[in-house]
Amino acid sequence: MNLTNYRPISLLTSFSKVFEKALFNRLTAHFNTNKLLVGNQFGFRKGIATEDAIFKLINETLNALNNNKKMVGSIFCDLEKVFDSVNHDILLSKLPYYGINGKAKLLLESYLQNRYQSVQVTNPNFNSNTVSEWTKIQYGVPQGSILSPLLFLVYINDLPKAIQHKALPILFADDASILLTSLNNIQMQSDFKIIFEQLIKWFKSYLLFLNFDKTYFIQFTNKSTCTSDIQITYKDKQISIVNETKFLGLFINNNLSWKTHIECIKT
Repeated sequence: MNLTNYRPISLLTSFSKVFEKALFNRLTAHFNTNKLLVGNQFGFRKGIATEDAIFKLINETLNALNNNKKMVGSIFCDLEKVFDSVNHDILLSKLPYYGINGKAKLLLESYLQNRYQSVQVTNPNFNSNTVSEWTKIQYGVPQGSILSPLLFLVYINDLPKAIQHKALPILFADDASILLTSLNNIQMQSDFKIIFEQLIKWFKSYLLFLNFDKTYFIQFTNKSTCTSDIQITYKDKQISIVNETKFLGLFINNNLSWKTHIECIKT
């Protein structure tokens, strides 16, 4: 049992849920009416599902391959404990940029700060129940709450702007695919180096960390293209190059066939 695979879920009172729902509806209406959330984000948005993000990725890849873009590749990013890593000060400092000021900002500040958590471990085999001491929450949004997904989207909303001049980011909450097209191997290697450095810089500025062990690169090919030796590194770490990976529940391989996904479903 790996404890790092477990996440805390907030158990909230009924009154808190009703109040959060009202606040969520007002904030969602504000963001949707003013079109404040980037179009690259497909997660936690009404009327948009994982299928839309997957279609965007596959459609853009096929269009590039069919329009004589010789090199098409994507970095599939995995971030470590992003919901638990949200910095409250950074998040609150971004709210005025989206038109959330005054009492509305103070309300969200009160919502995030001075929260405490306790962990309860129950072992039915020994009829034991252990409860930890209460600890103040320094980072993160309360997982399991109504407001948390929206607040997280606000936190990472400007990520696409950091790289979209050279690449197409496709986001579903914290799942990110960075798609890039180039005419040749040298250009792709150079562009990916620049983009990856920009990504790492953005992550660090928001106190988020990339999990290099679960971040992968795929070069997509068709009958008229062939794979090239692309190396994506940062300091002493390197992104693994694979022929297939799982993105939002779909197994995607380098030639965009359904073979891998069908085989996984069959087993």
